[in-house]
Amino acid sequence: MFLGEYQHTIDAKGRIAVPAKFRGELARGIVLVRGIEDCIYGYALDVWEEKARAIDNLDVDDRTRHRIERRFFSTAQDCELDGQGRVVLPAVFRRYANLTTEAVVVGARTRFEIWDRTRWEAYLDEIDNDDFSSIKLPF
Repeated sequence: MFLGEYQHTIDAKGRIAVPAKFRGELARGIVLVRGIEDCIYGYALDVWEEKARAIDNLDVDDRTRHRIERRFFSTAQDCELDGQGRVVLPAVFRRYANLTTEAVVVGARTRFEIWDRTRWEAYLDEIDNDDFSSIKLPF
């Protein structure tokens, strides 16, 4: 499980350090994909494979399923950690998420997310006003 928030920099080669606490879950590989909220999602390979199989069980028509598959699988990249625990963020991902040098790596349960620091802070301000009191949360 991915938990926490970590401030990191992206170097001139587009590399970002993956938090040490996350690395054990990523030994088989990482799949990076464009996220929903202008960030990058990172999945352990086995979790990505589970997510891929789950698409078959969605209650959607074939056209919608194909659009979902194209949206996520066409933008996905298989990646590996280098010897220093870094992953290269392809330029197309850096442009999509507006990533320059300051980034935040956020644990989000079954995935981690990579955000531009300014966008992340704005997002936190936005969700601080969310009212979840009508939802029976498990915590």
